[in-house]
Amino acid sequence: MIGILISTFERYAKIAHFTKQEIKKQWVGHPPLFFSGLLEQGERYLSFKSDSRDWMGVTLEAVIEMRHRGLTHAYLILDDHPPVGPCHDRFLNEVLPALARKLEAVYIGLLGYGQHRNVNGIVLGQENGFLEQCSPSYLWKFSLHPGLWNLEALEMILKQRHAAYCKGERTAWNFERHEDSCEDDLLQAFSSRCFRVCGSAFLQEPTTMKHQIRQEALRRFLIDIILFVTKKTCGLDARKAVEKKLLWHFGHYLGPYPLFWSGLMQQGKAHHGFTQWLKAYGSKQLQEEYKNLTSPDAQLLQ
Repeated sequence: MIGILISTFERYAKIAHFTKQEIKKQWVGHPPLFFSGLLEQGERYLSFKSDSRDWMGVTLEAVIEMRHRGLTHAYLILDDHPPVGPCHDRFLNEVLPALARKLEAVYIGLLGYGQHRNVNGIVLGQENGFLEQCSPSYLWKFSLHPGLWNLEALEMILKQRHAAYCKGERTAWNFERHEDSCEDDLLQAFSSRCFRVCGSAFLQEPTTMKHQIRQEALRRFLIDIILFVTKKTCGLDARKAVEKKLLWHFGHYLGPYPLFWSGLMQQGKAHHGFTQWLKAYGSKQLQEEYKNLTSPDAQLLQ
Protein backbone atom coordinates (compact mmCIF):
# COMPACT_ATOMS: atom_id res chain seq x y z
CA MET A 1 0.00 0.00 0.00
CA ILE A 2 1.35 3.43 -0.92
CA GLY A 3 0.60 6.97 0.25
CA ILE A 4 1.80 10.55 -0.05
CA LEU A 5 3.47 12.40 2.83
CA ILE A 6 3.67 16.19 2.64
CA SER A 7 6.41 17.14 5.08
CA THR A 8 6.03 20.62 6.56
CA PHE A 9 5.72 22.65 9.76
CA GLU A 10 3.16 25.08 11.11
CA ARG A 11 4.65 28.27 9.67
CA TYR A 12 4.42 26.80 6.14
CA ALA A 13 0.89 25.44 6.54
CA LYS A 14 -0.53 27.55 3.70
CA ILE A 15 2.25 26.43 1.37
CA ALA A 16 1.60 22.79 2.31
CA HIS A 17 -2.13 23.13 1.63
CA PHE A 18 -1.35 24.80 -1.69
CA THR A 19 0.78 21.78 -2.62
CA LYS A 20 -2.07 19.48 -1.59
CA GLN A 21 -4.46 21.49 -3.77
CA GLU A 22 -2.18 21.17 -6.81
CA ILE A 23 -1.70 17.43 -6.25
CA LYS A 24 -5.45 16.92 -6.12
CA LYS A 25 -5.82 18.91 -9.33
CA GLN A 26 -2.92 17.46 -11.31
CA TRP A 27 -2.63 13.86 -10.06
CA VAL A 28 -5.74 11.82 -10.87
CA GLY A 29 -6.62 9.15 -8.31
CA HIS A 30 -3.57 9.92 -6.18
CA PRO A 31 -2.82 7.70 -3.14
CA PRO A 32 -3.99 8.73 0.34
CA LEU A 33 -2.32 11.99 1.34
CA PHE A 34 -0.97 12.73 4.83
CA PHE A 35 0.66 15.73 6.50
CA SER A 36 3.50 15.73 9.01
CA GLY A 37 4.38 18.77 11.13
CA LEU A 38 0.96 20.43 11.34
CA LEU A 39 -1.09 20.84 14.53
CA GLU A 40 -4.44 20.31 12.80
CA GLN A 41 -6.50 17.34 13.90
CA GLY A 42 -7.76 14.57 11.68
CA GLU A 43 -6.89 11.18 10.23
CA ARG A 44 -4.58 12.67 7.59
CA TYR A 45 -2.70 14.95 10.05
CA LEU A 46 -0.10 12.74 11.71
CA SER A 47 0.54 13.66 15.32
CA PHE A 48 4.05 14.24 16.66
CA LYS A 49 5.88 14.86 19.93
CA SER A 50 9.10 16.31 18.52
CA ASP A 51 9.70 20.02 18.17
CA SER A 52 8.02 21.03 14.90
CA ARG A 53 11.35 22.55 13.75
CA ASP A 54 13.02 19.13 14.13
CA TRP A 55 12.42 17.96 10.55
CA MET A 56 14.05 14.57 11.07
CA GLY A 57 12.18 13.82 14.29
CA VAL A 58 8.76 14.87 13.02
CA THR A 59 9.20 13.01 9.73
CA LEU A 60 10.44 9.92 11.57
CA GLU A 61 7.31 9.89 13.74
CA ALA A 62 5.16 10.24 10.61
CA VAL A 63 6.91 7.36 8.86
CA ILE A 64 6.48 5.10 11.90
CA GLU A 65 2.76 5.95 12.04
CA MET A 66 2.31 5.31 8.31
CA ARG A 67 3.96 1.92 8.62
CA HIS A 68 1.71 1.17 11.60
CA ARG A 69 -1.26 1.90 9.32
CA GLY A 70 -0.03 -0.68 6.81
CA LEU A 71 1.72 1.52 4.23
CA THR A 72 4.94 0.14 2.74
CA HIS A 73 5.88 2.99 0.38
CA ALA A 74 5.19 6.71 0.22
CA TYR A 75 5.89 9.67 -2.00
CA LEU A 76 7.69 12.10 0.31
CA ILE A 77 7.04 15.65 -0.89
CA LEU A 78 8.33 18.78 0.82
CA ASP A 79 5.69 21.46 1.37
CA ASP A 80 6.89 23.77 -1.42
CA HIS A 81 7.22 21.18 -4.21
CA PRO A 82 3.78 20.99 -5.84
CA PRO A 83 3.38 19.58 -9.35
CA VAL A 84 3.52 22.40 -11.91
CA GLY A 85 1.71 20.43 -14.61
CA PRO A 86 -0.32 17.27 -15.24
CA CYS A 87 1.03 14.13 -13.54
CA HIS A 88 1.26 10.73 -15.21
CA ASP A 89 -1.17 9.09 -12.82
CA ARG A 90 -0.88 5.48 -14.05
CA PHE A 91 2.91 5.61 -13.83
CA LEU A 92 2.86 7.10 -10.33
CA ASN A 93 -0.01 4.98 -9.01
CA GLU A 94 0.89 1.61 -10.54
CA VAL A 95 4.07 1.36 -12.62
CA LEU A 96 6.60 3.01 -10.30
CA PRO A 97 5.44 1.24 -7.10
CA ALA A 98 5.69 -2.09 -8.97
CA LEU A 99 9.22 -1.23 -10.10
CA ALA A 100 10.14 -0.19 -6.56
CA ARG A 101 9.11 -3.60 -5.26
CA LYS A 102 10.77 -5.46 -8.13
CA LEU A 103 14.10 -3.64 -7.72
CA GLU A 104 13.88 -3.47 -3.91
CA ALA A 105 14.44 0.26 -4.28
CA VAL A 106 15.07 2.43 -1.24
CA TYR A 107 14.28 5.63 -3.14
CA ILE A 108 13.20 6.58 -6.67
CA GLY A 109 13.56 10.30 -7.38
CA LEU A 110 11.05 12.12 -9.57
CA LEU A 111 13.62 14.80 -10.40
CA GLY A 112 15.36 12.51 -12.86
CA TYR A 113 18.10 12.57 -15.42
CA GLY A 114 18.00 14.19 -18.86
CA GLN A 115 16.86 17.72 -19.67
CA HIS A 116 20.36 19.08 -18.96
CA ARG A 117 20.80 16.83 -15.93
CA ASN A 118 23.67 14.35 -16.06
CA VAL A 119 23.43 10.60 -15.55
CA ASN A 120 25.20 9.62 -12.31
CA GLY A 121 24.90 5.86 -12.53
CA ILE A 122 23.62 3.12 -14.82
CA VAL A 123 20.52 3.51 -16.99
CA LEU A 124 18.41 0.35 -16.91
CA GLY A 125 16.42 -1.04 -19.85
CA GLN A 126 12.80 -0.64 -20.89
CA GLU A 127 11.70 -3.55 -18.70
CA ASN A 128 12.80 -1.47 -15.71
CA GLY A 129 11.26 1.79 -16.90
CA PHE A 130 14.59 3.28 -18.05
CA LEU A 131 15.34 4.08 -14.41
CA GLU A 132 18.82 5.28 -13.56
CA GLN A 133 20.43 3.30 -10.76
CA CYS A 134 22.44 5.97 -8.99
CA SER A 135 26.08 5.47 -8.14
CA PRO A 136 26.60 4.83 -4.39
CA SER A 137 28.97 7.81 -4.40
CA TYR A 138 26.32 10.16 -5.82
CA LEU A 139 25.88 12.99 -3.31
CA TRP A 140 22.12 13.37 -3.82
CA LYS A 141 21.15 9.68 -3.75
CA PHE A 142 18.90 10.33 -0.73
CA SER A 143 17.41 13.48 -2.23
CA LEU A 144 14.39 15.23 -0.74
CA HIS A 145 13.03 16.27 -4.08
CA PRO A 146 9.70 14.45 -4.56
CA GLY A 147 10.30 10.72 -4.70
CA LEU A 148 8.97 7.30 -3.80
CA TRP A 149 10.47 5.83 -0.62
CA ASN A 150 10.47 2.40 0.93
CA LEU A 151 9.19 3.38 4.37
CA GLU A 152 11.10 0.71 6.28
CA ALA A 153 14.37 1.95 4.76
CA LEU A 154 13.41 5.61 5.26
CA GLU A 155 12.72 4.93 8.94
CA MET A 156 16.18 3.41 9.39
CA ILE A 157 17.89 6.29 7.58
CA LEU A 158 15.98 8.87 9.62
CA LYS A 159 16.92 7.14 12.88
CA GLN A 160 20.58 7.17 11.88
CA ARG A 161 20.49 10.83 10.85
CA HIS A 162 18.50 11.83 13.94
CA ALA A 163 21.12 10.28 16.21
CA ALA A 164 23.96 11.94 14.30
CA TYR A 165 22.75 15.53 14.85
CA CYS A 166 21.93 17.57 17.90
CA LYS A 167 18.82 19.66 18.49
CA GLY A 168 18.60 22.52 16.02
CA GLU A 169 20.57 20.65 13.34
CA ARG A 170 18.05 17.96 12.40
CA THR A 171 17.06 19.73 9.21
CA ALA A 172 16.04 18.51 5.79
CA TRP A 173 19.24 20.08 4.46
CA ASN A 174 21.44 17.99 6.79
CA PHE A 175 19.45 14.87 5.92
CA GLU A 176 20.38 15.28 2.24
CA ARG A 177 23.97 16.39 2.71
CA HIS A 178 24.97 13.86 5.37
CA GLU A 179 27.90 11.63 4.42
CA ASP A 180 27.36 8.09 5.66
CA SER A 181 30.18 6.20 7.29
CA CYS A 182 31.80 3.42 5.26
CA GLU A 183 31.53 1.30 8.41
CA ASP A 184 27.72 1.39 8.34
CA ASP A 185 26.98 -1.74 6.29
CA LEU A 186 23.23 -1.18 6.24
CA LEU A 187 23.38 2.36 4.83
CA GLN A 188 26.06 1.33 2.37
CA ALA A 189 23.70 -1.37 1.11
CA PHE A 190 20.91 1.21 0.83
CA SER A 191 23.14 3.51 -1.21
CA SER A 192 23.19 1.06 -4.13
CA ARG A 193 19.38 0.87 -4.26
CA CYS A 194 18.57 4.47 -5.18
CA PHE A 195 17.12 5.36 -8.57
CA ARG A 196 15.89 8.28 -10.66
CA VAL A 197 13.26 8.42 -13.39
CA CYS A 198 13.67 9.23 -17.06
CA GLY A 199 11.24 12.14 -17.14
CA SER A 200 10.79 12.37 -20.90
CA ALA A 201 9.70 8.71 -21.09
CA PHE A 202 6.64 9.19 -18.86
CA LEU A 203 4.85 12.42 -19.71
CA GLN A 204 1.12 12.74 -19.13
CA GLU A 205 0.77 14.94 -22.23
CA PRO A 206 3.63 13.67 -24.46
CA THR A 207 3.01 15.83 -27.53
CA THR A 208 2.78 19.12 -25.64
CA MET A 209 5.46 18.33 -23.07
CA LYS A 210 8.02 17.00 -25.57
CA HIS A 211 7.57 20.21 -27.55
CA GLN A 212 8.31 22.16 -24.35
CA ILE A 213 11.44 20.05 -23.77
CA ARG A 214 12.66 20.75 -27.32
CA GLN A 215 12.02 24.48 -26.90
CA GLU A 216 13.96 24.46 -23.64
CA ALA A 217 16.86 22.58 -25.28
CA LEU A 218 17.09 25.29 -27.93
CA ARG A 219 17.01 28.05 -25.30
CA ARG A 220 19.71 26.24 -23.33
CA PHE A 221 21.88 25.93 -26.44
CA LEU A 222 21.64 29.66 -27.11
CA ILE A 223 22.32 30.56 -23.48
CA ASP A 224 25.31 28.19 -23.40
CA ILE A 225 26.74 30.17 -26.32
CA ILE A 226 26.19 33.41 -24.40
CA LEU A 227 27.92 31.95 -21.33
CA PHE A 228 30.86 30.68 -23.38
CA VAL A 229 31.36 34.03 -25.08
CA THR A 230 31.02 35.87 -21.76
CA LYS A 231 33.70 33.72 -20.14
CA LYS A 232 36.07 34.11 -23.09
CA THR A 233 35.68 37.88 -23.29
CA CYS A 234 35.03 38.93 -19.69
CA GLY A 235 36.21 36.06 -17.46
CA LEU A 236 34.72 33.50 -15.11
CA ASP A 237 33.18 35.95 -12.64
CA ALA A 238 31.23 37.62 -15.43
CA ARG A 239 29.99 34.23 -16.62
CA LYS A 240 28.76 33.40 -13.11
CA ALA A 241 26.91 36.72 -12.93
CA VAL A 242 25.17 35.98 -16.24
CA GLU A 243 24.30 32.46 -15.02
CA LYS A 244 22.47 33.93 -12.04
CA LYS A 245 20.41 36.09 -14.37
CA LEU A 246 19.55 33.41 -16.93
CA LEU A 247 19.54 29.91 -15.45
CA TRP A 248 16.12 30.27 -13.81
CA HIS A 249 14.79 29.36 -17.27
CA PHE A 250 15.86 25.75 -16.60
CA GLY A 251 14.68 25.22 -13.04
CA HIS A 252 11.77 22.93 -13.90
CA TYR A 253 11.75 19.26 -14.86
CA LEU A 254 9.12 17.66 -17.05
CA GLY A 255 8.28 14.11 -16.08
CA PRO A 256 5.60 12.02 -14.40
CA TYR A 257 5.52 14.68 -11.63
CA PRO A 258 6.46 18.02 -13.28
CA LEU A 259 8.26 20.20 -10.74
CA PHE A 260 10.41 23.26 -10.20
CA TRP A 261 13.60 21.84 -8.70
CA SER A 262 14.25 24.42 -5.98
CA GLY A 263 10.65 24.79 -4.83
CA LEU A 264 8.34 27.76 -4.31
CA MET A 265 10.17 29.20 -1.29
CA GLN A 266 13.66 30.48 -0.59
CA GLN A 267 14.76 31.73 2.84
CA GLY A 268 11.18 32.25 3.96
CA LYS A 269 10.10 34.22 0.89
CA ALA A 270 8.54 33.45 -2.46
CA HIS A 271 11.32 32.03 -4.67
CA HIS A 272 12.32 34.68 -7.21
CA GLY A 273 13.45 32.09 -9.76
CA PHE A 274 10.16 30.23 -9.58
CA THR A 275 8.21 33.48 -9.86
CA GLN A 276 10.17 34.38 -13.03
CA TRP A 277 9.71 30.91 -14.51
CA LEU A 278 6.01 30.84 -13.72
CA LYS A 279 5.44 34.23 -15.33
CA ALA A 280 7.27 33.16 -18.49
CA TYR A 281 6.23 29.52 -18.90
CA GLY A 282 3.61 28.47 -16.33
CA SER A 283 -0.05 27.90 -17.10
CA LYS A 284 -2.44 30.81 -16.63
CA GLN A 285 -4.34 28.87 -14.00
CA LEU A 286 -1.22 28.13 -11.92
CA GLN A 287 -0.13 31.75 -12.26
CA GLU A 288 -3.45 32.93 -10.85
CA GLU A 289 -3.44 30.41 -8.00
CA TYR A 290 0.13 31.30 -7.03
CA LYS A 291 -0.71 35.01 -7.23
CA ASN A 292 -3.57 34.46 -4.77
CA LEU A 293 -1.24 32.52 -2.48
CA THR A 294 1.45 35.20 -2.43
CA SER A 295 -0.68 38.34 -2.44
CA PRO A 296 -0.08 40.71 0.50
CA ASP A 297 -3.52 39.95 1.88
CA ALA A 298 -2.91 36.20 1.85
CA GLN A 299 -0.17 36.31 4.53
CA LEU A 300 1.91 33.62 2.86
CA LEU A 301 3.58 32.45 6.07
CA GLN A 302 1.67 32.00 9.30
